[in-house]
Parts: sequence; C-alpha cells; structure tokens
Amino acid sequence: MRLAALLLLCLALMAGPARAADACGNPPLPDRPPERVVVVHQHAIEILLALGLADRIAAAGYLDDTLPPDLQAGFDSIPVRFDRYLATEAVAGLLPDLVLGGFASAFGAGGLGPRETFAQFGIPTHVLASGCMAAGDDPVATAIADIRQMGVLFDREQRADQLVAGIEAGIKALEPGPALTVFIYDGGDKAPYTVGRDGLLTRLLARAGARNIFDDTPGRWASVSWEAVLARDPDLILLVDTTADPAAEKRRRLKTDSALSGLRALRTGQIATLPFSETVAGIRTGLAARHLARTLAAARQSAADAPLAGDRPPAHNIP
Repeated sequence: MRLAALLLLCLALMAGPARAADACGNPPLPDRPPERVVVVHQHAIEILLALGLADRIAAAGYLDDTLPPDLQAGFDSIPVRFDRYLATEAVAGLLPDLVLGGFASAFGAGGLGPRETFAQFGIPTHVLASGCMAAGDDPVATAIADIRQMGVLFDREQRADQLVAGIEAGIKALEPGPALTVFIYDGGDKAPYTVGRDGLLTRLLARAGARNIFDDTPGRWASVSWEAVLARDPDLILLVDTTADPAAEKRRRLKTDSALSGLRALRTGQIATLPFSETVAGIRTGLAARHLARTLAAARQSAADAPLAGDRPPAHNIP
C-alpha cells in the first residue's frame, strides 16, 4: 500500500492543469498514441483488439460473453485480465497512460475510481461515445465515430476504415419485409429488462421493417412489466445471451411460467438468441445486423407457413 500511495503522489505531481471536457465528460485525449492502456467493458476491449492493439493493453476485463475467435488470442496475451473492477490503486500501479471505459460506470460508484482522482494522478480517462449517448443519438453512427476516434489516436486509421466498412456492409443486409413485433429479453425475473427506444437493436429492427414492442419506452435499456409484454404479445422473442444470465436460463424462465404461456412467440416457437455484445454499439454492429437479418427472415418464413391469424387463439387484452 505504501508503494501504491507513493506512486499516486508521484503521478499527481506530474499532472498538468485540468483541461476542458467533452460532452461525455472526457478530457482531451493524449497527444501521442498511448502505450499502456487499462480498458474495461467488452465493446471497448474489442475495438482495441480489432485495431491490432493487444500489445498496447496493460490490463483489460469485464467481459459479458465470448469474444470473437479472431480476437481471443490477442486478449489472452494481455498481461492483466480481470473479471471485476480493479481498485484505483491497482490501476495506478499499472502505470497506464490511458484508462478507457466502454460505459460511464467505469468511473462511477463501484467502478475503477472517480475521473477526478485519476486526473489528480495525471492519468487520462476516456469513455466511448457509445457509452454516454443522449436521447435520439444514432448508435450506429456513434459506434463508427468511436472506432474512427480510436483509429486516429493509435495511428490505425486504415484498419479503422476496414472495420467501419464491415459495419456498413452489415447494415445493408437489413432489408424491409413484412411487419414483425419483437420483444428483447435482456434479463430480470419479476420485472423484465429490455431494450428501449434509443437502443441499437431498436434502430436495427426498424431498418428491417420490424418493431421493438418497447420502442416507445425512453432510454437504451429499461425495466418493464410482464403484463406489458403480454399485452403487446410479440411475434418474436430475442433472448440476450450473457455469461452471468445465459439465454438458456431465460428460455427456461419463459417456458415454465404459466402466466406467459399465452404469448404468441412461445406458442409458435419464435424464440432466437443474440449475444449481449451484439446489443451494444461497437465493432459487432455489422455482425448484429446480419444476425438480425437471418433471424427475421426465418421468423417471417415461419409466419408465412403458419395458419392465418384468424385461426390463432385471441391475444391477451390486459390494460
């Protein structure tokens, strides 16, 4: 602890005057490419790894699900990997020249430590724009901006352009089709957690002529009620798969709850799975679009092959 305290004091003495922050509360990024980055949250880690920066990462952690196979070796080469937030002193002890978070929670209560503390120690901090979007922001454009910004910072513009091209190609796979309503089940037992109006999946579904049944709910994520899910009776349920709350467990919950047995999507078997990392704006946005395109195409084909709506039992009418 004495060594950590001494190190923090030295860093504080080296710190320069505070500089103006951007809309996310980020101070200006370093003037030169960082060489020792501490990064948290999967979509932020994936951006750096996809840019070929594994050798610049001193520590990384807080994964939500499985990394893409082509990024796993890079992640495994990172000297320090963690499952929970490191203490501020532990982060400082790694001598980072940038602490990067995918979400603002990286520097909130229970996170790595307050931004102000890192600033006092002369350690730059940054939250990706996708982690602090305002209402109405386009998550696809925000993801592209994050990738390009990191490409410029680390002198990887060409690779960033390739990643952006992949996203744009994936988005083109979403072609409008017959209307479908979709419930995105992210978690929760008594009160389901879902994607709201400003979420990435809401925007992607809309591009494909489908609709998130909670697209009128403010925010990127939101807690709703099972009564509301029953009343809106979706054609398709998307289960968000995470390590902490696997899709298989969500499926079991839905199928064993007799109160939900009347849901159209359960009766017709229209349930699909999507990794959590594809619900967050980042390098997987193009992959998420392709995944959704295939899922919606299969659901629409199934609906076309099913009995007419008049042959179905009546939908719930819960106020």
